[in-house]
Amino acid sequence: MPVLAVSLAACTLSRSDEVDRPAAVPVTQAPLPTKVQTYTRIEDTLTCIRRTNVLKDKTFVVGSFADSTGKINAVASGATGNFLPQGGSAAYVTDSLSKAGATVVSTYFGAPAKPVPTDYAINGIYNSLDFSLPVKADIRVSGVGPTVGIGWAQLSLSIQLDESATRVNRQMSMIQRPVRYTQLGAGVGRTFGNTLASGNVAFQNQERLQLEALNGPIALGVADVVMKEFPRAANNCRAIVGDLLDAES
Repeated sequence: MPVLAVSLAACTLSRSDEVDRPAAVPVTQAPLPTKVQTYTRIEDTLTCIRRTNVLKDKTFVVGSFADSTGKINAVASGATGNFLPQGGSAAYVTDSLSKAGATVVSTYFGAPAKPVPTDYAINGIYNSLDFSLPVKADIRVSGVGPTVGIGWAQLSLSIQLDESATRVNRQMSMIQRPVRYTQLGAGVGRTFGNTLASGNVAFQNQERLQLEALNGPIALGVADVVMKEFPRAANNCRAIVGDLLDAES
């Protein structure tokens, strides 16, 4: 690599009006994007629905995903907006319907230039977002001891399936998703001889609220309303995620 850098530098033409620059330009070592966590059983359900062909000749129109939680993120480091994506989560609805074999018309970027006949309209709403920290402990003896914090966020969302021509509701799915938070650490606050030592070291694990907590539950809600509307899909595919949907009942 150093040889290459020297060779490139030798081929660079000098310019009289160019400001002096360092010989080596640093390149960031940022990691590549990580893979989004997949929900295998939900993906299998969408694939199963596709194989039943119940959506083969069905067209869905998808609008924005509404947020009615009213929650603003002013707590997390660097956060200045809402906890949940505003409208863009409709992309998960579009993706899920496509995987299930439907034709999808997305209106997120505006209505289509030419009218497209559709059978169903499907929309989503974030209904509530609640936070709790039920366990928080700081147990120190003689100034030294462990610290513990365990909490969660509870997200609820709904997927609504309507007849596109009349907006008459056909099916609803209510999904809840807990996002867990755990912090374990050790703190010290005491005098060793003439030296005061104080501080806290903590390790935390928190599931991501705006990614894995959304794409899977939204896809599950889409699969739920489709299986409610089309019994053949339910008979063939509901068993794959039946326990998840029964838990939401």
